[in-house]
Amino acid sequence: MIGYLTQTDDVTIATTLAAGGEVRTEIWAVVVDGAGYIRNGFGESSKWYRRAQRTHRAAFIDGDRRFGVTIEDVHDEATLESVDDAYRRKYRGPGLSAVLSSGTRRYTMRVVPRADTELEP
Repeated sequence: MIGYLTQTDDVTIATTLAAGGEVRTEIWAVVVDGAGYIRNGFGESSKWYRRAQRTHRAAFIDGDRRFGVTIEDVHDEATLESVDDAYRRKYRGPGLSAVLSSGTRRYTMRVVPRADTELEP
């Protein structure tokens, strides 16, 4: 999964609807010190973010492969700064300011691979 997050610009995250089923959304993701991170640049109104926060689980989809993850909120300043730097290195364009704004840093999440899902080859 870490290779997918590192090598893919727009990753696909699948989050679960409360009524069942899932929704796939393209988002940005970065890797810092071997761990994956995602950040919601659009605040609490983002549907994928609300679904991820409700269950603290999601999956990344790469073709036929699924990588299930547990989602952990991140609040420590050193990690937030490292995630900021990783976004600056990986991405360019108008969306970058949204994920780097001081108001959206609180929506930073670490994605931890679940043992019950496919491992990277």
